[in-house]
Amino acid sequence: MNTFFKHKEIHKFTWEAREHKSIIDYFITNMKTSMVIQDIRIYRSNEKDSDHHLLCAKVNFPPRWLNKSSKKVPLKQETFFKVRLLNDENIRWLYTQRVKLHLNNTKENEIDIEREWKTLQNIIKSAANESLGKTKRRNRKKYLKIWDDQIKQLIETKKKSYRKWLNSKKLEDKLEYKRNTALAKREGRKRQRLSWDKFVTNLEYDTYRTQSKV
Repeated sequence: MNTFFKHKEIHKFTWEAREHKSIIDYFITNMKTSMVIQDIRIYRSNEKDSDHHLLCAKVNFPPRWLNKSSKKVPLKQETFFKVRLLNDENIRWLYTQRVKLHLNNTKENEIDIEREWKTLQNIIKSAANESLGKTKRRNRKKYLKIWDDQIKQLIETKKKSYRKWLNSKKLEDKLEYKRNTALAKREGRKRQRLSWDKFVTNLEYDTYRTQSKV
């Protein structure tokens, strides 16, 4: 369906190299699925290490599976105890005293093991709430943070050099684009290693800082 929609010739050819161009990448559909395709064209401005251009299709699927009557239930924000405060000797002593106080106020000789376990849970939670307090869990992003102004500037420079080479097709512009691409990749790998090392260091600190020394 590449040639079904009206576009400029430069937006139809999917491959271009050595002063030759051709349509060798296709979207193939049957009669049923062709009804949902609204447009197909290539995008030359997207940078990539290939002589093939990016071929995209605009598809509009009918929302038959959506239940319009359903309402989104707001997510409950999770809270947890400030366990890190146990590193403080005074806070740790206060927590211990609260646990002892609640233990002294409970009934002894519980026969039901489930009830005894439930009582112990309530004691630990009550002592932690009184001595440590609670905080809300932040929605932290799980990926490593490597983006900054320097990376942004390298990416912008690489994109500008790609567009310049795309318009001129000169060898020096191509070499400039390759050089900027290598610089961006090298800096990205460097930031990835530094970010990963920092993440592992913080993880080891959070894991072992509360363990007693032997």
